[in-house]
Amino acid sequence: MWLLAISFLLLAVACSSSGDDQPRNPQPTVLTIYVYSPEHPLLIRSDVGNVNASFDESKITRLQIWVFTNGTHEKVAYLDTKEIAQLNVGEGAVYQLPVSDEFAQNKPDVDVYVLANIPTEGYASDSKLDGNSTRDAILSATIPENYFGLTSPITQVPDDGLPMAGALTSQPVIGEAPVLRVGTSSNIATVRLERAVSKVRFVFANTTGAPELTIKDIKLNAGMMPTEEYLIPQQGKTLTYNTAASLLPDEIKAQINPVNKVDNPTIYLYAGQEAQVYENLIDQSPLTQIGPFYLRESDKKLTGKITYQLEGKEEQTGTFAMNAADDFRRNHTWIVYAYHVGGGFLQLEAIYVKDWTTKEKSHEIYNW
Repeated sequence: MWLLAISFLLLAVACSSSGDDQPRNPQPTVLTIYVYSPEHPLLIRSDVGNVNASFDESKITRLQIWVFTNGTHEKVAYLDTKEIAQLNVGEGAVYQLPVSDEFAQNKPDVDVYVLANIPTEGYASDSKLDGNSTRDAILSATIPENYFGLTSPITQVPDDGLPMAGALTSQPVIGEAPVLRVGTSSNIATVRLERAVSKVRFVFANTTGAPELTIKDIKLNAGMMPTEEYLIPQQGKTLTYNTAASLLPDEIKAQINPVNKVDNPTIYLYAGQEAQVYENLIDQSPLTQIGPFYLRESDKKLTGKITYQLEGKEEQTGTFAMNAADDFRRNHTWIVYAYHVGGGFLQLEAIYVKDWTTKEKSHEIYNW
């Protein structure tokens, strides 16, 4: 009996030892990508400093990442996530996408495309982007006319957030399984998200004691705004442009007229002060404000007309214009200040505010 018991014990130990020697499931290889959120500061002009963007203008609700091989454009990995807390505090976040063993062995150069805040069904029925989307489909995806356009101007950040995009092309891959990353040993490649839209707001003032001032219309001239915009910027592709369009619906007219009066409207002109100081001056003023309007980017020199009427006089028109073409590229912002100080005319001052988010700043880079 003792011999039998010992035999069973030896058998049990042998079975246990055999189980430990079995190969375990290898850890899957991942490709690490570092994404920067859009900066919360925005630059009003290169020589005057930064102003603060609102949280809503910077928030991220959804993030999509595609990785393709450079040249052959084969899909390497895809991620659709709402794990975006780190991005929403204005920092960068690390995302790890599983890749195949073949990719891990060969490590070809890659193209990385990142989109944020794109609705699940896309901006149109034919523009849904998901894990089945090809590189060509991503590059061809647009924001169509009925989103961030002139047909139904958007004056508040949508619940999904403002559309954002970022891309890296022809990037090397380094590291060894199970952790790879995009970049070189001396340079960690990062994707900077950038808002795909720009904004403009209109500010009005009348002078105390002057006849009532009424704003009748704000119109953007024809040929200024593309009827669609690529989510990922594309060079050399022909776009169609808008007909003349109003930015002042009837319901807003009733809210803003007559224009508020102040003793001296000229104190609200930009006078070379720090950007945030000027921004605070406008935000805290009693002036009449319309917007901001969040619009698709444009490569044109935007021009338009403001139709107004002083009490007892006929309607008149004043014109506004940007400084140059490309001043309304994505991530740019613009203020038009129109004021009446006497006589029968409205004075217009266009304040070009560029580089809504671009500001050189040091970020902690994680050691992956």
